[in-house]
Amino acid sequence: MSDARIRYGHVEGPGKGREYPIAADQYVSRLGGKFVYLSGGNVTLCGSSNDPFGWVESSKDDSGKNAWKSESGDDVFVITGLEDVFEMPVDESGASLAASQIGLVFKFTQTGATYALVQKAVVDNSTSTKGVKVVDVDTDQKIVQVKMHPEYTQV
Repeated sequence: MSDARIRYGHVEGPGKGREYPIAADQYVSRLGGKFVYLSGGNVTLCGSSNDPFGWVESSKDDSGKNAWKSESGDDVFVITGLEDVFEMPVDESGASLAASQIGLVFKFTQTGATYALVQKAVVDNSTSTKGVKVVDVDTDQKIVQVKMHPEYTQV
């Protein structure tokens, strides 16, 4: 199934945050999530074991690509509010997306590599998962709207 979205992003809330340095060689895709964590003073794209610090609003895509690659010395704007809502695709490899999952917490996964890397929310019916809280689902498009969970946010 192909997704009609051109870009996933911030969909609700004040969008407050500030600029932070980003680690070099981070591939931020417009076709996926953009949750990051802080490591060594730089933001880095979240993987399966990272608690999010915020959501990157990246600059434009690199020429001819669906992603932007960071370079040493780049800064990005990071939204850090717990009240903000973000939209991202899902990975249904473990369970199917359903409206009954609103209120659950999904972790992250990354598929692909370099410019094809896409961050997704992993559909999980477990109540012990750490990650982002699901506030809405679109089962047709395989999309979730999520907030950072206060217990699982990097501070």
